[in-house]
Amino acid sequence: MASTFTTNIRLEQQEDGSNPNSWGTVLNNNVIALIDDAIAAYTTIALTNETVTLTNENGASDQARSAFLELTGTLTSSVNVVLPAKSKGYFVRNKTTPDASETVTIKTLAGTGLTLADDYRGWVVCDGVSVHNPNAVGLGLGTAANLNFGTADANLIPVSTADVRFVRTSVSSTIPSAKTFTSAVTFEGPGIVPVTSLTDAASIAIDMGVGNNFAFTLGGNRTLEAPTNSTAGQTGYIYITQDGTGGRTLAFNNAYIFVSGTAPTISTAAGAKDMLVYNVKEATAITALVIKALATAS
Repeated sequence: MASTFTTNIRLEQQEDGSNPNSWGTVLNNNVIALIDDAIAAYTTIALTNETVTLTNENGASDQARSAFLELTGTLTSSVNVVLPAKSKGYFVRNKTTPDASETVTIKTLAGTGLTLADDYRGWVVCDGVSVHNPNAVGLGLGTAANLNFGTADANLIPVSTADVRFVRTSVSSTIPSAKTFTSAVTFEGPGIVPVTSLTDAASIAIDMGVGNNFAFTLGGNRTLEAPTNSTAGQTGYIYITQDGTGGRTLAFNNAYIFVSGTAPTISTAAGAKDMLVYNVKEATAITALVIKALATAS
């Protein structure tokens, strides 16, 4: 009674009633051991200047059944490595050394093949006719998701805006326009917002678009102007320091709203330091509280 063999990796299928005294041996050697090869065998193939056709045996150990192929040798001409025209995947490592610009192409006898880059390490797939790289191009998906196994930027495929793919959440939904971020917030350190020094002048200006926390030293009687570029919900503090002379006064623009509607009188001792804590409700309504005498000159 004759055995048959599976199509792709050529495992023996014993006919019912055959091999009554050696059935287990045939199963172990011609099926189980060969499955082991197909999953885990590592085969080294030496190349020089001629085509190498991988051995391809029914129910027996061969090269073409191996899961991993390592190609070695010094190439003196470009060569082909020929696989069976059967559906199967291989992990290939190309360790050949070209004498000049020789290449290795892995293919079936009649189908198209894949030319391997120097030191190629990756999967190749035979679809039963030809051999492909299992990336987007090899699988016929286009260039957007293309990924070549290998090294160096030569393996990075340029992607244009035409390659960008979108996903629609339903057949009637539309893709919204892109959102633009007009500014970036930079944090220096672990959640620390820096203090911005303000220029002393008769009218002290604050640009709240550059930060949240500020400080200035009074060099005379001054007015704190309404800030520019404030954002509703913005909070922070402003340090107010008397110079070494002291006795300086500070008036507040009507945009600052204090408890009971009355602007406070700041500390006047030389070197005294007060802190104004604020919260922006809107550009012309900034609630504020002054904490006085945080520090005085010794």
